[in-house]
Amino acid sequence: MIVLHSFTEAHQLFQQKRIPFRLLQDQAAVLLSYCQQAYRPIDSALDVNEDDIAWLCRQPESDMPYAELLGGDVYVTEDADDLLQVEGCDLEFSCTHGRWPNITEVPLAFDDCKFLEEKSGEPQWALFLTCWNDAGGSVYYVPRSLWEAARVAEHVAQTNGYWSVPK
Repeated sequence: MIVLHSFTEAHQLFQQKRIPFRLLQDQAAVLLSYCQQAYRPIDSALDVNEDDIAWLCRQPESDMPYAELLGGDVYVTEDADDLLQVEGCDLEFSCTHGRWPNITEVPLAFDDCKFLEEKSGEPQWALFLTCWNDAGGSVYYVPRSLWEAARVAEHVAQTNGYWSVPK
């Protein structure tokens, strides 16, 4: 699993071709809203371009630890074993098994779980976020090749169902 501790680190891994531009766009779209210096409005992560990335890399927020700023690091899963580290909240499962379930075990509702849209073609990545603290939580990206093992469609459906029910 690739662990990203800051945007600067993510950008370096992108330059090394270890993570795709689409994941860098997604992180940049979030981080741009945290910058103290005003920047152009970004309506969608897909709107983030190379100039936006260059601007963001010059901001102090790009070096801030994700765990401090967003409540957790960013993880890019690479194989089926990595999926075992992506956990969600299910109190019944936790009481029975003494631990939180991972995404390979049961369908779970997350604070955010979605397919990352592409400018053209089918999504290639899914995102998982559980907010375990007041600052937020860790983000996990799962590539399309692992979606079946990760039960991504089930988690997206559970998440959408949970958040669409009137509380």
